[in-house]
Amino acid sequence: IERLSILAGTEDEGFAEADRFRKGMASLEKQYQGAEPVSVFYQVWDEPLMTVNDEHLIGKVITLCGGVNVFGDLDRLVPRISAEAVIGANPEAILAGGMGEENRHWLTRWEAFQSIDATTKENLYFVPPSLIQRPTPRILKGSQLFCEKLDDARAKR
Repeated sequence: IERLSILAGTEDEGFAEADRFRKGMASLEKQYQGAEPVSVFYQVWDEPLMTVNDEHLIGKVITLCGGVNVFGDLDRLVPRISAEAVIGANPEAILAGGMGEENRHWLTRWEAFQSIDATTKENLYFVPPSLIQRPTPRILKGSQLFCEKLDDARAKR
């Protein structure tokens, strides 16, 4: 943001926005540093079924919010997985984006699997992809929403 604002000649606005972003992320980090862990599966794509590891930006958001990514240790940044792997990992919460800002249909697949804690506890959450899957300043809002979803899962224990 700062570099682009220098190129655009809008340093005051750009540096202020960068500062707001840093402070917002630091506030979330402080708020959730001692949060009870929640095991999380984040679905980044449906066909083929894909997730993220801990090195991915979304993986870092999961950690920031006190989540534990059930596929965080996989080698690939965006690994392909199977539904059976998700069932075996038994996450406490499943979060997904989708094909659009209001389309949560990717979560309906998981409703059929009553053996998954996320399903039985009704911890199936939609996060608009533009807030979490695109590396823009809006990821602060997406991170806040992500953390709220994990707080909801914690409250259902």
